Amino acid sequence: MTRSSEARKSRRPGLQSKWKDVVDSLEAIIPIYEKGSSRISLFADKEMRVKVASFAVEGEEGSLVLDLGSGPGTLSRLVAKAGGVPILADASRKMLARADEFDRVQCVFEFLPFKPGAFPSAVAGFSLRDSRDLESALIEIRRVIRNGGRFAFCDLGKPESRLKADLLGVYLFVAPPLIGFLTGGPSGLRFGSLFDTYRLVLDNRSLKDLLLTRFTKVEIEARQMGGSIVARCNA
Repeated sequence: MTRSSEARKSRRPGLQSKWKDVVDSLEAIIPIYEKGSSRISLFADKEMRVKVASFAVEGEEGSLVLDLGSGPGTLSRLVAKAGGVPILADASRKMLARADEFDRVQCVFEFLPFKPGAFPSAVAGFSLRDSRDLESALIEIRRVIRNGGRFAFCDLGKPESRLKADLLGVYLFVAPPLIGFLTGGPSGLRFGSLFDTYRLVLDNRSLKDLLLTRFTKVEIEARQMGGSIVARCNA
């Protein structure tokens, strides 16, 4: 085994030192974030978010739902439509400013300023991959969800098949900056940070194994050759 492969194997999942660069890129594309993201996902994003919101709110209408990495509130609006009361949490104040119709808290995944068991459920829409340290983030997420509660998220996925993973890598290297540029001009090139995060995400099987260290039941629905996922977790 080479030194580089040993380093990759021992590396903790999450953006780690890349975190600040990715946050800066996201803030640069705020005006076109929703439109560009939808096009890059080949318009599959809304259906995935609806599934996440429905799972989180089912049987808990009127209860609080923590929206992690909420961005401008795209998923929170669907949570509210489903009958939940979203509380937005994001590291970016600029992102949160776009969702002033909701209660908002500026924080990071790894340090959530809430009491244990404060929420019946939590959601994340295409944001969990952007945690600085995924293991620490999951510990915190599980801490603030009550026993018997739920956590659901949709995100970029990575298939276990090396061939499929490489094909998706090519798409994410080429398509996001091109689609971003066509959507919003030069600032849209910052969508290219998607490829950087894809290189660092766990494959879908490894992600499920990690989730099972914190949640009692985990289901991952893989879509688009495994390049996108909807995860449903029971606490």
